Amino acid sequence: MEPEQYIRALDTIGRLSEPAKRNAIKALALPDESRILDLPCGIGSQICWFLDEYPQVSVTGADLAEEHIAFARERLQRSDKTRSCELVLADMNNLELENDSFDLIWCCDGLWPGPKDMGCPAEEPYDILDGLVRITRPGGRVAIAFWSSQKLLPGFADLEATLNATKGTMRLFHPSTNPELHFMRTPAWLRRAGLTDIEVKSFAADLCAPFDELEREGLAILFNMLWEPAEPEVSESTWEKYSSLANPESDSFILNDINYAGLLTYTMYVGTKTSC
Repeated sequence: MEPEQYIRALDTIGRLSEPAKRNAIKALALPDESRILDLPCGIGSQICWFLDEYPQVSVTGADLAEEHIAFARERLQRSDKTRSCELVLADMNNLELENDSFDLIWCCDGLWPGPKDMGCPAEEPYDILDGLVRITRPGGRVAIAFWSSQKLLPGFADLEATLNATKGTMRLFHPSTNPELHFMRTPAWLRRAGLTDIEVKSFAADLCAPFDELEREGLAILFNMLWEPAEPEVSESTWEKYSSLANPESDSFILNDINYAGLLTYTMYVGTKTSC
């Protein structure tokens, strides 16, 4: 996918998950004057949401992709939020940030363990987490959030379960993967990094018709992203049934149903760095 297409996909899919992420941000109950690091900050959406919820905080957005930083900078300028934030290029595998710098590290969908050729930052999360703890102030927190589930084919539970059970869809969780590297083992990762007072909370984003054009585009991209790899593993009839529901040109396109209702969830794992 070309960078422009990828940014477009991030933006449209991000709109779908926005309610869940905003509620997670709100649940952090940050005090005024907090210093936050959003890593990776992507195209800057979540920086805006932090500043909407907490106008008195400062946010540093860091990302490895120059095109993401450029898009984020334009977005922040349009929203008149540049005075409260800073954008920097940074590699989470080699953070060149000062020790004890931030009250909160926010890492949303940025710490999936797995092969780098699949877009993952590292095979294991431990060294990255140690780096995040290093730059967190004593008493500060590290919050790791992951997309944790979805229900996107209402009325077709068997079909959705079949697609979700394929190796293509579960490509980050194949049988040889160490169970300790599954994202739902994040509490163990945080404790291994020396964090305490571990909290776990999940947040839902409801998806309900009618949809505007951007929402329809985002859901169509999401269908493709999740289930296109499943095609070689399912029967022809199963794939035909799925295609009729997921193809915007189909008379059976599921998003045309005025009664469509789905959801997706994010789960946030938070740990506290002990005071010295």
